[in-house]
Parts: sequence; C-alpha cells; structure tokens
Amino acid sequence: MAALGTRRTGEKNVGMPLSFVIARYFAYAFVAVAAAWALSFAALSAAINLGWVYEASWGPANAREVAAQLASEGVRGPQDIPTAYQYLIVDARGERLMTDLEGTRLDRAAQAARAALLAEPGSVKIEGGGSGLTYAAFPLEDGGACALVSEYLPQWASRDLVGVLPNPQNLMLAVGLAGSAVSLALVARRASRVIARKMAPLAEAAARVGREELDFPVGRTNVREVNDVLAAMDAMRSSLASSLEARWEAERAQREQVASLAHDLKTPLTVLRANADFVAEELSEGAVPGERGRAELVAAARDIAGGAERLDGYVRLLIETSRGAGGGTLAPVRPAELCEQVVAEAEAVARARGVGLAASVAPSVSLAPEAPLDRAALARAAANLVANASEHAMGRVEIACSIAGEALVIEVADDGPGFSPAALEHGCEHLFTEDSSRTGQGGSQHYGLGLYAAAGVARAHGGSVSLANRPEGGAVATLAIPLP
Repeated sequence: MAALGTRRTGEKNVGMPLSFVIARYFAYAFVAVAAAWALSFAALSAAINLGWVYEASWGPANAREVAAQLASEGVRGPQDIPTAYQYLIVDARGERLMTDLEGTRLDRAAQAARAALLAEPGSVKIEGGGSGLTYAAFPLEDGGACALVSEYLPQWASRDLVGVLPNPQNLMLAVGLAGSAVSLALVARRASRVIARKMAPLAEAAARVGREELDFPVGRTNVREVNDVLAAMDAMRSSLASSLEARWEAERAQREQVASLAHDLKTPLTVLRANADFVAEELSEGAVPGERGRAELVAAARDIAGGAERLDGYVRLLIETSRGAGGGTLAPVRPAELCEQVVAEAEAVARARGVGLAASVAPSVSLAPEAPLDRAALARAAANLVANASEHAMGRVEIACSIAGEALVIEVADDGPGFSPAALEHGCEHLFTEDSSRTGQGGSQHYGLGLYAAAGVARAHGGSVSLANRPEGGAVATLAIPLP
C-alpha cells in the first residue's frame, strides 16, 4: 500500500502577519466611516448653497436686516418670518398676539418685546441668551413689538419642511451615523469573507482528516499565522497517516497469518484422516494383521500422534495470533535437525496421500553450523510445498535438502503436470488459484495460500521460494534460506 501522506519539510513560513490583515481592515473601516461623514456634510453644504437650508450663523448674522424689514412691512403671519427665527409678536399693551416659543425662551422674549415698546422706532436691541441663542427685539411701525430668537443651528428655508423633516444638522448626523453603520457592515462582511477564504484550507483539511482521507496536500495561504496552523495540521495528518498505515499493515499481516495457519491445518488434518481411515479399515471385523500389517499400523499410529501434535501447535498459534501475540521467534537451529523434521513430516504427508516419497539430505547439511531460524515456520513452509506436490503428483514426490553457497535449499518436486505459465509467474502471490494445469487429487479446492505462505516465511528469513518445471516433466518448488 502506498504511503498515505508525507510531512512537508524545508518550507519557509512566508506570508503577511495576521496583524497586518486586521490593521488593513481597520484602515478600510476608518476610510469608509470618514467617507460616510464627508458625504453627509457635503450634502448639507450643497443644500445650503442651493438655498434649501439656512446655515447655522445665518440667523444671528442677519438679525438687524430682518428686523428692519419686518418693522417697516409689518408681520401678518408666520410666513413673513424666516424659518431661521422663532418669534413673539405683542400689541401696544404688551399682550401676546402670536408666537412659536414656549418655556424660558418665551419668558425671555416677552421681556425683550415689552422693553422694545418703549424704544425708538427703527432701533433693534440684540443680546445673547446663552447656549447659542440670540434675542433681537424691535418696535413695529404699526404698533406693537417683535422679538426674534435665533439658535446657532442650520434650519430649513421652507416652513413646510420644518414641520415634516428633522433639523438639517440632526438629519446630517443621522445620515452620517447610518452611513457609518452601513460602511462598517460592508467592511466587516468583506473581512469575514476574506478571512473565511484564508481559513478554507484549514477547514478542508480538518474535514478530510475527519473522513480519514489522509493522502492529500494541505493548502497554503498568504497569512503567516494561518500557515502555522496549516503546518501543524499537515504534521498531524502525516502522523495520523503513518499511524493508521502501520495499524492497517499490522491488521493485514495478522489476517494473512491467521489465514495461512488455517490453511496449514489442512496438512495435519489430511494425515490424521488418512491414517485414521487406514487403522479403522485394518481393524474392522476383527482382522488380525500380519507382521507387515502391524508395522503399517504402528506407522499410522505414529503419524496420527505426530499429526495431532502438529495440529495442537497450529491451534495454539491461531489463538495467539488472534490475540495479536502471534509471531515467529528466532532461535539457534541446526539445519540438519530442521531437515530431519521436514523429511519426517513429508513422509507422513506422502503416506496419507498415497504417493511415494524419495528424500535425500546432502552431507553438507550435517556440517552446517547453527543459525537463528524460526524452526516451526520453516517446517510449515516446507510442509506446504510437500502438500502441494503430493496433491498434484501422479505417484511420486521427491524432497532434497542441501547447502548452496551460504543458504539452506529445500527442493520439493513431483511427477505431475507441472506449473502453467501463469503459475510460474504468479503462483506465490496472494490468493492465486488459476493454475488449471494442476488439479488436485479428488478435485480438492485451493485457496491460493499455500505457496504464498511459504514465500512469506522465506522472505521473513531473507530467502525466497522459486517455481519451475523439470525437463523430464513435473514441477519443482525451491525454498532457499540464507544461513547467517
């Protein structure tokens, strides 16, 4: 299985700091708010220039001119008084005729108007009233007096607008505040979208890790702090990928080991079954065997005992492997002892299958020193080769043990139809079962595990299993194990 992911190394953490991004949007917000206030002020200035609004200083600055005009022309109603002023009109006795004042402003204006009744015609008395107020009082030519009160605020030039719209200054403030709020909202929306886009690689990486999709490159942004988080995410992804890959590999190896051990149970079971059938047949109906028959019964009984012992060992290995504790152990083993075990087990398998066995152990094997080997695993591997050969042999299986170079070589040959071209190339692969040229005795089912398991044991020892066809006919499987 390909590696799920690798950690990025040697990359510099480039990009702008997050503080720069935040400061940039603070600047955007400041400019946007300033623009909103500038536009509202410009709108007020335009209204003043168009004559729609009296500027804030218009009332106090033009009090004398307005007073002189009203004194000569008289006041027939509110429409004669500019909207920049509040007013009070009294008759010659000082009685109130019309006003839009109230409260303290009315009281102050009444005092000024009554005083103006005694003033010379054409005179205007102007005095401040505090808080930006100016009082102008003057007598009217047709009798009575008028008091005008102006406040340092812009006012609508049209009296109709005065009753409908708020004060122009208040309206400008409202527009400025509304514009500021809209501007800040737009900048915040823009900032959130940009930050969300810069955080998108992190969100995507977290989502894919959550789905256990670990073979992907973690994205990058142009923000340094986000890249730090992304680098940490990439390291976590790589570490998790390695951990999961190791776990999956361990689980795969455990499954294959259990499958191989279960497959290996076939060999001792075959020995047990064949010899049990033989013993039952020989002893049926009280038959008394001769000397040769008794020897065959003794051999069968020994094969049954040996098969039961092997079966017990395989079951214990299966239990240990299912608990995760199974695994080969290397121990010093003399190649000669291993070959003796292999030949003895091969004889039992051959007798159970009803085929002849020719075994040979070269003298060089007995001279080979001890080597750290997994004796049980190698014996099972050789038994798989013998069982495979016995199933496909016409009548004879040969096993030869020798030392070639610095390796122990165990060759198992049969006089069957030999391997097909596909089997020669893929026979040791997992679950390969498409060798139509080699059909087992009785049409027994094959699972593609025997040769694969033997090859796995050989690889674990640094060796190999090779397949070939003999020139005279038949197949040969060679197990080669280096001897350190």
